[in-house]
Amino acid sequence: MVSTRVDLVLVHGLFSSAKVWQAFEALIADDPELAGWVSVHTFQYDSPLIRLRPDRRVAETDDVADQLGTFLENGLPDAERIVLVTHSQGGLVVQRFLARKLWHGEGRELTRIKHFTMFACPNTGSGFFLTVRKALPLWRNPQERQLRPFDRAVTEAQRTVLSSVVHAREYSDQECPIPVLAYGGTADDVVPPVVARGVFPKGGVVTADHFSIVQPADRSAAAYQSVRRALIKVAEEARREPGEQVARAAADEPGQDGAATPEAAPRSTGGPGRSPAPGAGSVPEPRQQDVPGPRPGSAVPATPLLPDSVAFPPPPFGQLADGQLKGRDRLALVAHLLSEEARQHVHVVAGLGGSGKSRIALEAADRARRAGYRVWWVSPPELNLRMRMIARDLGAPSITVERAWLVGTAMDLVWTLLDDCPDPWLLIFDNADDPERLGPPDGPVSRGTGWLRTPKNANGTVLVTSRVRSRNAWGTAGRIHQVLPLDEVDGASMLLERTGGLGGTNEDARRLSRQLGGLPLALRQAADVIKAVHESRIRLDSDIRDFDTFRRVVEPGACAAPGQDGPHLGELLGREIVEKVCGIGMDLLTQHDLPQAATLLKVFACLSIAPIPYRHLLSGPALAESPLFTGAAGTLSPALKGLEELGLVDPYEHEDVPDLDLAGLLTLHPVVHGVLREDKEVRERPGDYYGLALRMVLAATHARNPDHPANWPLWAALSPHALEVARTCLLGDLKLNDRTVRTDALELARLTARYLIAAGLLSPAYALVLPLIECCDSYGFDCDDREILGLRHEHGRIHLDREQLGEAEEVLALVVAARTAILGENHADTLASRHKLARAINEQAGREGEAEVLLRSIVEAENQVRGPEHYDTLVVRHTLARTMLSLGTHREAEAEAREILAISRRDHWPPATPETLRVRETLTHALLAQDRAVEAEEVIVGALDDASQPQDSNLVMRLRYTYVLVLLGMRGRTPEAVNTLRALVHDLDRVVTSDHPLSLQARALLDRLREMPT
Repeated sequence: MVSTRVDLVLVHGLFSSAKVWQAFEALIADDPELAGWVSVHTFQYDSPLIRLRPDRRVAETDDVADQLGTFLENGLPDAERIVLVTHSQGGLVVQRFLARKLWHGEGRELTRIKHFTMFACPNTGSGFFLTVRKALPLWRNPQERQLRPFDRAVTEAQRTVLSSVVHAREYSDQECPIPVLAYGGTADDVVPPVVARGVFPKGGVVTADHFSIVQPADRSAAAYQSVRRALIKVAEEARREPGEQVARAAADEPGQDGAATPEAAPRSTGGPGRSPAPGAGSVPEPRQQDVPGPRPGSAVPATPLLPDSVAFPPPPFGQLADGQLKGRDRLALVAHLLSEEARQHVHVVAGLGGSGKSRIALEAADRARRAGYRVWWVSPPELNLRMRMIARDLGAPSITVERAWLVGTAMDLVWTLLDDCPDPWLLIFDNADDPERLGPPDGPVSRGTGWLRTPKNANGTVLVTSRVRSRNAWGTAGRIHQVLPLDEVDGASMLLERTGGLGGTNEDARRLSRQLGGLPLALRQAADVIKAVHESRIRLDSDIRDFDTFRRVVEPGACAAPGQDGPHLGELLGREIVEKVCGIGMDLLTQHDLPQAATLLKVFACLSIAPIPYRHLLSGPALAESPLFTGAAGTLSPALKGLEELGLVDPYEHEDVPDLDLAGLLTLHPVVHGVLREDKEVRERPGDYYGLALRMVLAATHARNPDHPANWPLWAALSPHALEVARTCLLGDLKLNDRTVRTDALELARLTARYLIAAGLLSPAYALVLPLIECCDSYGFDCDDREILGLRHEHGRIHLDREQLGEAEEVLALVVAARTAILGENHADTLASRHKLARAINEQAGREGEAEVLLRSIVEAENQVRGPEHYDTLVVRHTLARTMLSLGTHREAEAEAREILAISRRDHWPPATPETLRVRETLTHALLAQDRAVEAEEVIVGALDDASQPQDSNLVMRLRYTYVLVLLGMRGRTPEAVNTLRALVHDLDRVVTSDHPLSLQARALLDRLREMPT
């Protein structure tokens, strides 16, 4: 039986001792779920404020790091699973320990460390000690020196920990994947939360100051819960190890439940072998059930991670397993892109489709990551969401991000953050074949004011891959690097290595490489076909057996004339070669009784080039109901495996995604994607192919309300595909005779717009709905058809969220009139539009009375249509309560708010639900208006305690402002209110611009309080 004992090692901070951990030790000892298998050890080191004896020195941080290594080696020689938890400088000690081990090639010695959590660690330096230094100019302490902002030794260690621990992909002498979390305290003025989080992508902020963060009062404290979860997770992973090893021995297929991940233990091989990179290997079989369960032991968070708080996904490093980058010119280009000379420039890697541009970018990304760069990989279909995630990754508070995306300053915000980033960074825009998508809304990309700009930061480099080579398209600032096809030597090398030498001689490989024009995509697919045939994974009566027979099967039109080195490749000929090779692969699958594989590939091509969460799409009923498949939904595993074996799809597993179905992704090469969309059968049967693609997305999102944050991870993954298939069906050149497909496309577009609006992505929502409304007659609909009215309703919502109240009222009034005429006044859709119209009116000064009449009639109708306790009914009632406040009917507003909260508790709404928190804010104002400040304080303090949103989010900042108003309403607490307001203004100044509405409101109140007589 495998032991599940976990050893917890606690490391104290500067000028502290092991006593700081007494609260943690006591809670763990009394925790019934941890008793018996968690052993607690405190690492004590010397950290005096000052050393008076001249014969003794204060230890350097490196000395303490080595002392920790000795402690772990000699004090815990038999420990199999170690969890490290640190406070303040202790985090820097552990980082230095990890980095020094890796620098010395001792990464394998770290494999028993399973988790590392830091509390209040000065990851970018503590400005607090600058004040102390000024007061004590002669004070010298080597440990304190490393707490200074941007200390070089700290930065070096962090780069190593980020690249070789946090983002490590395997267990080796130079890498060791360990989960790392960094937490800060809301009231910590020694190490503010933004400093404590630093560059580490995971962690959070808890309610505590610098010292109380590691002195939890009870087991419900957030800091204790985070350590507890880590201990339990490590133990659960240990219990799974035997089953995982058996599974690996039977079939080494990453992506199954027993797949190796950065958080799992290294595979026991009996030798120094390397573990496989996550994402390499076969496509995992889709499950028979509609919704597979989570990984055993995995923790699915009660509150989902939203796009603003999840870690930025890494580049598709799993594709590196395809083999080494070929071509001296390509290797030289990668080296140049990472040189000092390349910084502060935009580099466009341009070439034919299939020429290997993305592979060059991926090589650069991998080398940059290992060198300690921050790397962001952005695909155009996910552009807006990924740039928003970059803003958060660079430390922009939620309230700042929300405001920038609301008022249209997102591009400026992201580039301000990039130009201020102290670390070296590489930003990659992959497959940007439409340059204008990277430009500003009102001009070309060459203007340099959009998403694509020349870095002002000496640490920054921008890399773009594109088929567009025109200097006019990119502007004078872009440095264009043309990627040529591989020469026949490198092409032959690629063929021989990928087939394992099974395809023939070197000369045969050179001839095939020459015939295929040296295109890496065509070479890779040809090699995969030959290898599959040679290893008898595909049996058929085909002439294809090796390089020579494959060359003869390829249409002679692609061959070189005698005396030529190869065909003179242009975009059309390159595409023709890929088309022929791709066709050979699909023919082989059909001959091998896998005709569904080719059909499935064509359906995938109807989606976006963004990664496809195929498990979600294949688990629904759409496939079985399609004329393209006959009850085949449960038998597609062989088809998927066949597509992978022939190199027609690239599968990989997305790390750190708790939803197993969202973790499994596959991609099509853009050229293969384009070739298949022009396939004769696809063009002749667009209703079947595109109809199936959009119905798969609709089925995957069925009952997943796009307004609810719990569903946003799924919508974020599927929205690029929803946008693509909806636009193609409605605005493309397809000859769609099936009106049902267009109707489904409109419904998918409406739902996608709802998600984009709810997630704050207003620009892509606007870009989706407006053309569909304006061009509705081109695809056979009238502007007053109910399907188009749904889009017009979302158009009005966009104006409302942008605070364009006049425009919102104009749009929504027309929608209400049309919906009333078609559906009736009290239809659910009409009521939704009436509510949004009432909101637009209510938020215009002096029109509250008009809004109240509308809202009361809506509430009355909602009670009949949806019921008094339906979520939508309660949302309308809350708007009515806010209107009552504005009109001065405070008791009625209080009663309405209390009834809403009572229903929400009865229906088990989580206390942190944003709508619940807003109702509690309204109730607080209603109580304040009745001079009931004590009751108001209880309500608003409870709301602040329950809020799980980031402390710098707009919602939490508003709650804090309301708390200030409560304090001002209580006798004798004005000084406390002033101090609380000052802290709020300080935080607002840090995270938002001076013209932000809440900042203006808070600063004006502070100015009035200063003018009051004391």
